[in-house]
Amino acid sequence: MQAASYTEKEPSRFRRGQSWKINMFGKNSDIAAPDPQAFRLDLNAHQKLDSHFHIVDQFQVFIAGSGTIGRDTVHLVTVHYADHHTGYGPLIASEQGLSYLTLRSKTDAGLVYLTTPNVREKLRPTKRRHRTSEPVALSIEPVLRNRTELTVDTVLEEQPGDDGMNVKVFRLGPNMTAQTPDPRLGGGQYLIVLNGSLIHEGQSYKPFSLIFLQSEDTTPTLLAGEDGLELMVTQFPLEDEWMKSI
Repeated sequence: MQAASYTEKEPSRFRRGQSWKINMFGKNSDIAAPDPQAFRLDLNAHQKLDSHFHIVDQFQVFIAGSGTIGRDTVHLVTVHYADHHTGYGPLIASEQGLSYLTLRSKTDAGLVYLTTPNVREKLRPTKRRHRTSEPVALSIEPVLRNRTELTVDTVLEEQPGDDGMNVKVFRLGPNMTAQTPDPRLGGGQYLIVLNGSLIHEGQSYKPFSLIFLQSEDTTPTLLAGEDGLELMVTQFPLEDEWMKSI
């Protein structure tokens, strides 16, 4: 289990091309590695990322601004999932820009544009899952602070052949506890604080802090802070032969 406080990482934001970036887990790399990789990317107004794929499975959680990914509109809070070697895009920011978290259970070697010469030679066997959720609404502060019961919303439902891939949002009132899904049912999980705060090992984690769980990690118990907690769990599918090879 690894944790990253957004409050501590945010001052390290840096300019990368037209965008701004905050590395949460890992760093910029052109070499695949077994370590988790997560970052926040802020696209500039009207910035466009052409259609591409990555060589690892990934989630993207859109947390500010608005835009489109392919034919789908994305804004706060939308989730996108894509299997390794599965093309998606283009990704286009609105005039207000677009911010999102990219979450990977393993480090990618860099995007591959679909216009790359002989791109088919770079593909590997994959189920080509490619999903975009409906937007998730977050509670206003007084509603979250006065919540008295746990609710769990399914954002991306596991479908036949998904190998455990799904996304849920846990909503807890102040100081409430809850058990997260068993990490052994998938290929790793990210816990994303969306609203309120999470207390973990005596430290308070604010939006958009992250906890990453390997599939063999112990299922953690969530503890909400004094203002309540809304937390997203993105569970990767069980690893196929390609993902195991990284």
